[in-house]
Amino acid sequence: MALPPGLRALAIGDPQAPHCLELYVDFTCPFSKKQLSGVNEHLLPLISTSGEYNNKVRILLRPYPQPWHSTSPLLTEAAVAVARLAKPRGTSSEYEAEWQKLCNAEENAAWVFAKALFEEQEKYFDGPAKNKNADQIRAELASLVISTLGEAPRVTKGRPLLQAPEKGLPLGQAIKNLLRVEKEGNAGSQVVGDVKWCVKMGRQNGIHVTPTAVWDGLVQPAISSSFGAEEWKKFLDEQVGGS
Repeated sequence: MALPPGLRALAIGDPQAPHCLELYVDFTCPFSKKQLSGVNEHLLPLISTSGEYNNKVRILLRPYPQPWHSTSPLLTEAAVAVARLAKPRGTSSEYEAEWQKLCNAEENAAWVFAKALFEEQEKYFDGPAKNKNADQIRAELASLVISTLGEAPRVTKGRPLLQAPEKGLPLGQAIKNLLRVEKEGNAGSQVVGDVKWCVKMGRQNGIHVTPTAVWDGLVQPAISSSFGAEEWKKFLDEQVGGS
């Protein structure tokens, strides 16, 4: 399934895989957190290099903020900002190497940051966040990007996964630039167009709740956020088989 060029980092797995799993998630939805946790723990080993279904499944993360979760659009902005900065740059050989890295969940900055957002999600529930304004939350999210992906990140054993595109520009400033909203007007941040695209994709496909899983283009109600290793193995056995 398609992603615009600037958001291709929201996908992991072989781009030529015969099957595609799309995960519509809201970063302040507890069940979305549960589903992504299960995918990381139980599904990824099955489709990894050493897994039984290696190169058979590509996974697309579809951020889908629900309007009743007041801070979710801000978390989605941060997620797509990271995806934008994670897209490959440089010479043709460097470009190809960077795309290969994005196929790996452990090397993909957007995927790693999505996990970090879910780990922090309770801070952005309606109650805990009710006295924070949007700029305060954006500043906290920029700090989370730095601590997760930037210089001496805490989750990748000191190995940075993300850099600013402009030489000499700190990563934190690059993120703040993307999330900044001007004092005048109603245009939103620089990534609001990406957030709109994510929402439009869900709306046109009739996605109502999160999490929702889509398998090869069709909503798959059988996929539950409670899926463990046994359930994912059975699902892949039935849906992929010898393909």
